[in-house]
Amino acid sequence: MAENKDVRNYLDHFLASGVESDYAVMLNGPWGAGKTHFIKSYFREGEPAVSSEGAQNRLTHLYVSLYGVRSTAEITDQFFTQSNPMLGSKVGRLVGSVSSRVLNDLAGADVSDGARSLFKDWMTRLDGKALVFDDLERCAMPLVDVMGFINAYVEHDGLKVIVIANEDEIPDKQREAYAQKKEKLVGKTLRVSSDPAQVLDAIISKIGHQKVKETIERERAELLKVFEASGALNFRSLRAILFDFERLVSDVDPRLATAPEAMKDLLLLMIAVGVEFRSGKISAVEVAQFEKSFGWRFFKDDELSPEDAKAKRLFEKYPDIGWHDWAVPAVALSKLFESGIVDTASCNERLGCHPSVVGRAAAPAWRQLWSLYQLSRTDYLDARDQLVSELEQREISHPGVILHVAGFILRAAEYDDHLLGENADVVEYFRKYVADVLSVGKLVPEREVFGFSAGSYGNLGYHSENAPKFLEISKLVKEATFSSFSEHMRSAAPGFLKRLKSEPSSALLLHRHDEEGNFADAAILHYIEIDKFVPLIVNDWTVNRNLFASLVERYETDRHQGNLAEEYDWLKGLRASLEALIAAAKPPHQKLLQESISSYFSKIDVAISGS
Repeated sequence: MAENKDVRNYLDHFLASGVESDYAVMLNGPWGAGKTHFIKSYFREGEPAVSSEGAQNRLTHLYVSLYGVRSTAEITDQFFTQSNPMLGSKVGRLVGSVSSRVLNDLAGADVSDGARSLFKDWMTRLDGKALVFDDLERCAMPLVDVMGFINAYVEHDGLKVIVIANEDEIPDKQREAYAQKKEKLVGKTLRVSSDPAQVLDAIISKIGHQKVKETIERERAELLKVFEASGALNFRSLRAILFDFERLVSDVDPRLATAPEAMKDLLLLMIAVGVEFRSGKISAVEVAQFEKSFGWRFFKDDELSPEDAKAKRLFEKYPDIGWHDWAVPAVALSKLFESGIVDTASCNERLGCHPSVVGRAAAPAWRQLWSLYQLSRTDYLDARDQLVSELEQREISHPGVILHVAGFILRAAEYDDHLLGENADVVEYFRKYVADVLSVGKLVPEREVFGFSAGSYGNLGYHSENAPKFLEISKLVKEATFSSFSEHMRSAAPGFLKRLKSEPSSALLLHRHDEEGNFADAAILHYIEIDKFVPLIVNDWTVNRNLFASLVERYETDRHQGNLAEEYDWLKGLRASLEALIAAAKPPHQKLLQESISSYFSKIDVAISGS
């Protein structure tokens, strides 16, 4: 690290065995600048080369991190552990865990001769060693107290001491006292910086995934360019982001690792966004929203929302990043950076149709055109022709894809390309299109498109999603989709009734959400004839408590949601039929039925009334 040559030279002099000093040396630099890496490498490489006598004059060192340290005993324990090889033994573990005060107290106690020997040898073992105190600003003790403790090693024991700190992060309330104490303790303050290329080499050596390693090595120049553009050369952040990149690639669709362009784009994107996130310049929520932050393209600076203004600054700060077509969802990256969780399902959904992963020819036309800003003229025209053909043949039947197509058509029109004709009414076109695919039973009944994921499909936001015409198209597609779902439930009702008869446990499907084919939020019972359902509820004048309990839980689960409103009239009819059955019952079952059925229906009434 050429830029630290002066620091190395000074430490060579300071730590030379023939040089006496009555002060400590401080290594200062921002978090992640490589201070800890530098000092450990310095000692590990056998330096300092302190005199012509060579190795016999070299000092070894003991290292302690002050991060979170609350007492001087914790510091002593760390030094004691490093300086005594016996600490692997039972006695050593006992000794290494006690505080500095108890160490002195125990010296005359009834402990083994080996333990006593360790106590007597304690200070002797420090002689001839340099002491390194790292993370000064992160110490939980008042800084003047820990600096007074360190000063004792310098003034009274004559030891060579190196203190590592980020002085920019010294707490404001302690700055004045810190400055006064530093004047007495520290004789020289040296600024440490690191060569990003060398640090990157060290990180690469620890990467295990071969394809990840090859990508980083192949794209190292671009990677370093993005990293340096951040203006925050925090090497801890760089290391963490690259390890996150390795984890993500290891956990998701293996086709990603074999797609060089996708790997490059994702790597550079993660470096840019990750450094901004880890430095606190953007939040996890903002990361999750980045894919939708295109509004700044269409407005003047003084018209931008705060979110779009921040997005614009980042896009301009990192002009080489592929901001418009992320290989994995922004929400997934946000989750990874914030919690360390790899959202494999959402990543694989995106990767499975991403042109740079599966190949452009294998990606659907709508997906290719979603990447409008990256397409060559040839690729654009090929995908455009394919999409127009699919529309003419009514081949697009998923509501999410229909919305992507509508959004793209509106966006393309902004650039004077009118896929439906220059004078076409886009809203009316899609009204007819949706009616056509619905009438032949082809419209996929996926209501989830309009649920929590509304505003996107396939983890991709819609083009022109806030345009009035798009909102109108979205409304009519939603209505048609729910109509298709109702028809799907009508078709499923006879099979469900048959299953209720043969498998009593299938009543659980009425209130479970967790698996495909459950009906917790799907109105289906009104498609079952009441006179066929009554025998399941009451058999031989006895109430089917499991089925009735499932009905109660069904409507309690849907309270305030309204997904089952279509069944409410059916419930009234069911109650009327059951009351007629009760009227025909004989004692004692008449009253038994009355009590039980009234009890269940009173709970259902509360649930559907929302009270």
